[in-house]
Order: sequence, then C-alpha cells, then structure tokens
Amino acid sequence: MRILDRYLLREFAGYLVLGLVGFIVIFVVVDLVEKIEVFLDHAAALPLIAEYYLNLAPDIVVRVLPVALLLATFLALGQLNKFGELTAMRAAGISLLRILVPVFGIAVTCAIASLLLGDLVVPGATRRRDEIYNERIQHMTSVGQSERADITYLGAGGRIWYTRLYVVPERRMHEVSLQEFRAGSLWRRIDAAEASWEGGRWVFASGYLRTFDQGREHAERFQRMAVNGIAENPDDFAKEDVQPDEMNFFELRQYVTRLRASGARVANYLVDLHLKLAFPVICIVVVMIGGAIATRLRMQSAALGFGLSVAIAFVYYGVMRAGQALGHNGALPPYLAAWLGDLIFGAIGLISLAQAQRS
Repeated sequence: MRILDRYLLREFAGYLVLGLVGFIVIFVVVDLVEKIEVFLDHAAALPLIAEYYLNLAPDIVVRVLPVALLLATFLALGQLNKFGELTAMRAAGISLLRILVPVFGIAVTCAIASLLLGDLVVPGATRRRDEIYNERIQHMTSVGQSERADITYLGAGGRIWYTRLYVVPERRMHEVSLQEFRAGSLWRRIDAAEASWEGGRWVFASGYLRTFDQGREHAERFQRMAVNGIAENPDDFAKEDVQPDEMNFFELRQYVTRLRASGARVANYLVDLHLKLAFPVICIVVVMIGGAIATRLRMQSAALGFGLSVAIAFVYYGVMRAGQALGHNGALPPYLAAWLGDLIFGAIGLISLAQAQRS
C-alpha cells in the first residue's frame, strides 16, 4: 500500500499545486484589473504594487485553498477512475476509504495550515495591505494620527469609554464619559469636560462622579479628580478601530469577553469568532464530497473538474455567508450560524462517501 499511497500523493499534490497557483493568478488578475486605474492615476511604483499583492497573498491562499483541494480531488481521482486504476485497486480488496487516506491526510494538513495562516498571518497582512493601498498608493491622510473623533472604546472588565474628541499628541480627551460595571450592573459613571494622562493615570476635569448602589444614585461634582486603577492608556485610544477580520482568534475572543462583561450584545462577534474555526474545516469537507463524486464520474477533461469545483465552492461559500448573516441578525444561534455550511455539506459528504464505499 505504501507504493499506492505515494503514487496517489504524487498525483494529488501535483494537481493541488497547479490548482492553487492557478486560482491565485486568477484572483490577482481580477483584483489588478479592478485597481489598475488607481495604480496608474497615482503613479504607483512596481515594487509598491508587488508589496501590496505580497500582503494580499495570505488572504488569497486561505480563500482559494478549499477550491484547489476540491479541484485536485476531482482531477486526481477522476484520472484514476478514467483509466481503471481505481477499479483495479478496489478489485484487489482495498476499500475506498483506505484509498483516500493519503488524500485526507493532505486535507487535514491544509486545514491546519489554513487555520494557522488565517489566525497568525492574515490579520497583520490585511492591516499592512490596507495601509499600503490607502496611505502609500492613494496618499490618503490616515484618520486619527493627530485627532480622533466620537470614540467608543471597550476597556477591561467591561469598562466603556465615550469621548467626543481625543487629541493624540496631547493625550487629552474632550467631553468624556466613563462607565464601569460590576456583575453586569453599572456602579460608577464619570462625566467630564476633559481627561488627560498625567503621571501614569487619567485625571478628569470639570465633571460629575456618579455612583450607583441598589438602585440609588449618588452624584458629586468635581473640578479635578485623578483616578487610579484604570488599565487603559493613551495608546489604546490612539489606535484605529479594528474589525473582526483584522483580529486573530485570541484577540477576538478577548474582545468578546470584554464586551460580554459590559452587558453588550456579543452574538455578532461570536459568529465571526467561530467562523475562524469553521472555515478551515471546508478543506476536509470538500475532499469528502469530491472523493465521492470523482469515484463515480470519469472526468473527461480538466474543464469539467474546474467547473464542478467552482460551482460547489460557490454554493458552499454562499451557505456559510447566509449562515453568518442569519447569525448577525439573530435569526440563528451564533454557533449554529457559524457552522451551518460545514454541518450541511459535511452531512452530504458523509452520506455520499458511504454510498460510494458500498457501490
């Protein structure tokens, strides 16, 4: 079996590399056609354009890897079936599942690689890509380098900051409100005309301190009040808002924890959090589906495999995005919404593979 395993691995890996390179080239060409006018209008240098696509590449790889795996499954197993090699293997008493062991080994490896790449590399590369495109190519002024307006910031322990204006160089806030919670209930609120960072702590000026205890409110006016024990520092407010796609799994999970502590709705972020785990599983599911179909069809050309791969991947991604939208709208529980595509297509893949095994 080791000879057959190596033979199938060699065939499958070859098609996988070709498919991956092909889909990456298609993705880059489409993106280049879309942005060519921007590059020309701003006279972007070729090294800068290359740097932009270098930072775009990790995200492309994560997106097209399942499609490339599906195409490789169709082509490799389709060719074995077309020339009777698959029939000969099964006639020798080798089960379909045993034949597919090397293919599933590559699929699991790709799923792990997709998870690590999407979690450790893609968020940082996405931020650098946007910086290159917006600031270095289009020469757009980075919003918030000196001032940031209308900031809402979620701090440690569910602490919520609201500030109308934050002056970054001066480390000073204007029209600031700070709310602190205990056990999900508001226990202290500070409203001030200004707050500045002095001596490693926030100093509030011209405002009111309100404390809440068992439904009773106590308000006290102050001209100047220094507050110790606040974990947030000026650098936290100088940062631009980060979207879920720009956070890794642990950063997003920490953000969800802080958001839940404040009593805010976290369903949207839970959907995005679990999608970071659900998406790489596609690599395994598509191989199940592709293996079941390819062992029954004799692929007459690469075009048929390409068409089936794109069609199945399109429907798969559509179901996942639909689940994500339903989860964001509250129509589905966050966990079910994130894993909806994997559950549906995983069931289809298992049933199809079981039928192919018996046939």
